[in-house]
Amino acid sequence: MLPDSKISQLIGLQIPGLSFPMQQLTAKEKVSKVIHTFADYTGNMIRHEQLQEVKRCFTIAGVLYRNGSSAVRNAIESVFIYALSPILCTQHRDMLPSSLRTVRIQHLQTIAL
Repeated sequence: MLPDSKISQLIGLQIPGLSFPMQQLTAKEKVSKVIHTFADYTGNMIRHEQLQEVKRCFTIAGVLYRNGSSAVRNAIESVFIYALSPILCTQHRDMLPSSLRTVRIQHLQTIAL
């Protein structure tokens, strides 16, 4: 399992565009704030049609979801997916790892009730 205190460092290393913003977050920042910054960046990449970068972000989110603590998994579900769901078109949805597609579908079913 990935330690929560290393999530911002991992994201910063994998996504050069987030290197500086992630360095500004302290190791003690809440996981939700780190994931919120990650979601904002991903949303900007979606809006600017930077598909390779979107795919990279989705891949990293999938790894975090699969290997993170319950706090990381919860943040991916409630912050990342929640923030991005309204702006995802079919092309973007197809890039989501299957685990995150399932989370998104569950999220949409919940809000449709």
